[in-house]
Amino acid sequence: MEHLRTLGLLDSNGKPLAERIQRVLGRLLPRLRRQFPALHDDIMLTEVMEEAGRRIASREERGGPIEKLHGYAWVTIRSVATSRMRRGSIRLIQKTLESEASNARLATVPSASGTAEEIERDILLREVLGKLSQEERLVCLWKKAGFSSQEIAQHQGRSVAAVDTLFSRAKQKLRKALGVQDNGKEDHQKVRP
Repeated sequence: MEHLRTLGLLDSNGKPLAERIQRVLGRLLPRLRRQFPALHDDIMLTEVMEEAGRRIASREERGGPIEKLHGYAWVTIRSVATSRMRRGSIRLIQKTLESEASNARLATVPSASGTAEEIERDILLREVLGKLSQEERLVCLWKKAGFSSQEIAQHQGRSVAAVDTLFSRAKQKLRKALGVQDNGKEDHQKVRP
């Protein structure tokens, strides 16, 4: 915040504030930092100090020099800082953790939807099922839920052979999508590009 002294605070017209106002505001800067630690960014601090300086200058233009400038300046700074703290952007900053703290916090939070492998498997299943027709997808989901071909056929009003044919086509499409080739044996080999 050393730049406050070198650059100076500006009024609403872009001109430097009166030297006596800047001096008082400079002396109150450490108090502002102590009272409002969330305003740790130099830009935010400068904005608060400049806004307070503008309000003080405006008041002096209307009514002449302020007799107890130090006290008046602190009340003004506190008012501006409080208004800034109520803004949504500052509230977000206050509720946001630094990266190390957030990683530590996330490590202690239990997963509600499964392990990383389960999540990846579900995403893969969703993507591959997207390559199937609506009928094939339904048959696969019923099969995954544990229903027999006969139960599925009865529910859908199809023959068992039609359900088995749909399921067979779906499995072929899934193998192709996953890069697995059926060579007629129980084991499946990955197709190499």
